[in-house]
Amino acid sequence: MPPRSQSSGPAWDPDGGGAGYEMAHEIVGNVIAWYSRQLLLARRSGDEQRLEELKARRQECVEDQNRLREAGPEEIARIAGVYAARLKELEASEAQPES
Repeated sequence: MPPRSQSSGPAWDPDGGGAGYEMAHEIVGNVIAWYSRQLLLARRSGDEQRLEELKARRQECVEDQNRLREAGPEEIARIAGVYAARLKELEASEAQPES
């Protein structure tokens, strides 16, 4: 099994047979945490437009995380895949300075 990065949580392989509820919940939770950190920064900077955008995106994540409770295995795997990719993209964008 590949090592976990501290910020990304569990490594998820979309070709590795899917993800269970716990792993999907954790992946979505990591994305929620990313948005929460960005919300704090936006509040401090006074960027109201960014703040509203981040709030909306974080709320979508919370709703998807709640939806996991009722989801079947295929939907859980789909959500895990979407959020694993999103987390990777968000972390990559954070590492690059804005131009």
